[in-house]
Amino acid sequence: MRFWIECTRFETGQAIHINIALVGSMWRDGERTVLAFVGGDGERIEVSETPEQVLERHFGAMGTV
Repeated sequence: MRFWIECTRFETGQAIHINIALVGSMWRDGERTVLAFVGGDGERIEVSETPEQVLERHFGAMGTV
C-alpha cells in the first residue's frame, strides 16, 4: 500500500507529496480541496485535485455496483 500521494498545491501549481495516513479530513472549498491533518496544530494544505481524485490515486479506481 502506498502512503504517499502526489497532489498539486492550489496556490503555486507545484507538486507536493502528502502522507495520506496523516490526513484527518478533506473537503471542497470552491475549486480547491482542503486537506486537514491529524493532530493539534491544525495544519491545512489546499490542493487542486478533488477528494475523489485524491482517494483514487491512493486506493485505485472505485468500481460501481
